Order: sequence, then structure tokens, then C-alpha cells
Amino acid sequence: MGCGTSGQSSVARPDCPECLNREKTNGISINWERLKAVAQLAKTNSREVRNVMNANNVDQTKVSISDQSGKVRSGEEGLFELPTEEFMHGMLGLTIDDDRIRVILDTIAEGDLFVDFEFPTQSALYYSDRSQDDIVWMRPKDLVDCPVLFLDGTSRHDIAQGILGDCWLLSSCAAVAGRSDLMERVIPSNQPLFGEGYDGIVQFRFWRFGSWVKVYIDDQLPTKDGRLIYASCTDPTEFWVSLLEKAYAKLHGSYEAIEGGQTMDALVDLTGGLAERYDLISDEKRSDGESSLYKHLLQSCASGSFVTCSRKGDWRKAVRADNKGLVAGHAYTITDVKQITTSSSDTIDLLRIRNPWGNETEWNGHWSDMSHDWSRVNEREKEIMDFKNQSDGEFWMNFNDFATEFEEVSICTLGPDFDSDGTVDRVGQVKAIKGEWVMHKTSGGSRNDFLRFATNPQFVITLATENLNLGEKSSSSVVICLMQEHRRSDRSKGVHMHQIGFVLYKCPNDDCNRRLPAEYFMYNYAEGSTGTFINYREVFGRFELAAGNYIVVPATFEPDSPSRFIIRVYASDAFTLREVFD
Repeated sequence: MGCGTSGQSSVARPDCPECLNREKTNGISINWERLKAVAQLAKTNSREVRNVMNANNVDQTKVSISDQSGKVRSGEEGLFELPTEEFMHGMLGLTIDDDRIRVILDTIAEGDLFVDFEFPTQSALYYSDRSQDDIVWMRPKDLVDCPVLFLDGTSRHDIAQGILGDCWLLSSCAAVAGRSDLMERVIPSNQPLFGEGYDGIVQFRFWRFGSWVKVYIDDQLPTKDGRLIYASCTDPTEFWVSLLEKAYAKLHGSYEAIEGGQTMDALVDLTGGLAERYDLISDEKRSDGESSLYKHLLQSCASGSFVTCSRKGDWRKAVRADNKGLVAGHAYTITDVKQITTSSSDTIDLLRIRNPWGNETEWNGHWSDMSHDWSRVNEREKEIMDFKNQSDGEFWMNFNDFATEFEEVSICTLGPDFDSDGTVDRVGQVKAIKGEWVMHKTSGGSRNDFLRFATNPQFVITLATENLNLGEKSSSSVVICLMQEHRRSDRSKGVHMHQIGFVLYKCPNDDCNRRLPAEYFMYNYAEGSTGTFINYREVFGRFELAAGNYIVVPATFEPDSPSRFIIRVYASDAFTLREVFD
């Protein structure tokens, strides 16, 4: 039996006065009044951040929301709230497969071009009732001579945001753009936009709920007065940014549907990796004053991780910069992290940050492009740092200013970072398995009700002694990820995001072929958990586990919250993963 805590993978046992008033049951202290109070609180709606402290047998929920919809705010939401529904089929934007594309292209008359009937221009812009009378859809060949998908590969400097509030997507694209191997998987090469072989169709690939999927679009783009209104490339003859944005919008039903989102979700969709969010307000500093988060960022960037950040402030003001040159409620890309020594022997912790607007809207404080601080850095050091005084949206900041002005950092890696040191570790094995929370059957909710919690799906991870290559270690490093279904089925509705989490238990014996009963959860501590139940698309935890059998119990906070899910497990040593049935 145990309870989770925010930001920890181990079990917390709070020491609070009200925990003293408890019944004793087989040596286990249970505060039944607190349990009922928390369960009641969890059922109420709140416009505040809820952080429910709990006794040893109660899960907690922390939902960062700004309205009663429960949607996590990114800072760039549109004027209209997209209603949500439970998952149906998740095939929005994916009904055209390779065979169907071949048939369509074979039937196109000579001189005609592919038109995407699945994402028609009449409804591609908005899901709300907004006028698009002044919008003209044009193909790249009609906008410039000799258009291309990309010139000399992809670069973060290519990206310029338009009037759409999708900085969360574009800052993620900028983070990944420097990896040609990854971008070529997302954007297959040899797709002409004019001339020989051109047929008006472009293909993209995104990672969606455990697999890579193909998205086909036509190359018509929304313009006004002959200019693109949404994302574009800084070189007017290059179109990979505009077309990727359109393909991503198609998966969501419209351009308007991608106003506002989580950068960690976009990073995973572009890489299939693991993304984690860090709140700057909770960053702990070491006794010598060095930020633990800065040290993590320094190592993450050095090892090739993809990093974004979001600015503090009111999302409604994300249309202009403040007097510091920063945009409230806006997502940026961290493109480099450097620790330098000045001519006066001061050590400065710096970060290079890029605004997806890609223009002169930049930080103008200490260590900005025009700052006199750079006079304390020799020319050789500036050359190594690739320092440039340009109006390109990219600038340097010191970490103290960054921590003051920004709210969160998201870090994506292609593999697990077992010890959270910013470096991707060696993986012995990776496995994934899908499951489902079924209404009134296998959607039992959190441990606030043990009888119902025991009805959730249960999965066994077996770390066999003979498979462990431990050396001097006595345990294996394991990362467990839980992702809830997020693929959309209806262009006018999103998929309802539940507050999710999982709990990890040690099996009571070597034979783990039967589900653990409610009594076991009541009277035994958990090995660990994700701690907080939150309505993110994916949550995960890091663990050091000895050889043996472990039960993973994925759950939603509220019972009877139907959805599908996928569990991904990464371990430093070989293991098996399977679901347990009665």
C-alpha cells in the first residue's frame, strides 16, 4: 500500500497532524475520514490548481487548468474551445492509404493535380463558424518559380510562424530540424513541387500511438493577398514548414484545432521519443548555488536532446512582445546551452533560445544580441558559440533571467535517460503493449477505492536473474511510460484527456499468473508510481528494480473513464512484459 507524490517515483509517507487520527488494520494506519474527504474533493470542479495531500492509502491528483474543461493550457489557445468526446476510431486524416492513393493518381486526368477530398479547403481552416472569404488557396508553383520542399536539408532557421497560434508545434520542429535522419523520416525526400513527377501530392509521417503513420495532403496552402498566412520558410522558395504544418493540422481536423498544445506531444510525434516536462518554479538549487536543472540542460543539449521552453504570462497577450522583447504565453526552442568564463573570470550559465516567429522579436536584456555583456567575451569564444547579432529570433540569456521569465522546459530524447542526467543510456530491451480501460469493467480509477482500483488492467514485468547483466549492480534501470489514446476521430471534436497515472507493485511470489486482488493493494506498499494523476497525453517514471516480477497497474483518476492506452517499457537488461488475466 502506498501513495504517490508529485515529482517522485518512490512512495511518500506524509507526516501531518491529521494522519495521527487513524484506525489500525493489520498494522496499517488508515485515515478513513481523510480518504472520504479526498475522494469527495476529487469529484468537484475547480478553477485552481488542485494538489491533494493524502494519507498512505490515497492517490492524489494535480490538474493544471484554467477552466472547467480540464484542458492543460499551453498559452496559445484560440478563441473557441474544441469540444471533446471519448475515443471512437482515431482515423481522422488517415483514411487514404497507399493503395487508394495509387488508384486516385492513376485516374487523374492529364494536366490535373491531386485534390485532397479528405481535407477539403472549404473546412480545413476552422472547426468554428468563422469566415474565410478573404482566403485564397494556392499551390507553391503559383506562389514562386521553382518551389522545392527543402533546400540543403532542414534547419531551425527555416521556420517562421504565421498568424496561427501553433508555436508549440513550430518550436518542436525547430528543435528537431537539425537532425536530417529524423526529418527525412517525417518528410520523405524526392517529392517535387513542380515539373517532372509533380502531381500535387505530398506525404508526411508522424509517430502516433505506438507506430509511424503516413499522412497525404495536396499542396494547396492558405494565402491572403498572394502571401502565406500561416507558417512558412524564411526562404520563399522552400515549403517544408508550411506543408508539414498542414499535414499535422489534417491529423487534428483543421488548422484552428492546433492552436494551443503541448510541445512534449509534438516532440514525440516528430521523433517517437520520450518527452518530459520540467517546471522552473520547482527547480532545486544545490548548496553551491548551481541549478540542478541547468546542469541537466547542459548535459541534455550536449548529448543531442531536443529542448523547448514556454514563457510565463497571459496567453491572450501572445500577439506582441513586452518591453523585454519576450512574448507572454509563448513557446520557444532552446538551441544551445553553454557555460562560459568572462574576461573578469566570472562563470556565466547561458542558454541560446529561438522565437519561432523568426524575426526581430528577441530578448533585449543581459546577454542579448546588443548587450554590452559580450564585450567581456573574447572573439574566439564567440566564434565557438556561433554568436550572431541578427534579427532572426534567436538570442542568448543567462539562466537566472531565463528562470525568472520562463515557466517550463520540455526535453525529448530518443531513448531512456535512466538516471536523469541528460544523457540517453544503453537500452537492453524495449517493449510496448496496448490495453484498454472499459466502462464498468476495467476502468476502476485510482486507489481512493481499492475494490475498483483492482479491476484496472494489470501487466507483469519480469526481470529474470539470469537475464540481468548487472556486474557490480544489484538492480536494473527501468523506465515505464503510460500514454493514453489521443488520435482524433471527428474534425469537430477532440479526444477527452483523462487524468492518468500508474502504480508499480512487487509480486508477492514467483508465480505472477493471476491478478493481484484489492486486499493486496490495501495492505502492501507500492514500489513506486507516477505520483500525480494529470491529464497529459503521456506520463512516465524511472525505477531501479531488483530481479523479480512486478505488476504495473495503469489507471485514470476518476473511475469509469473509458480509453485505450499503450505502455512502453525501457530497461537496461532483458525483461518480459505481458498482461495478466484472471
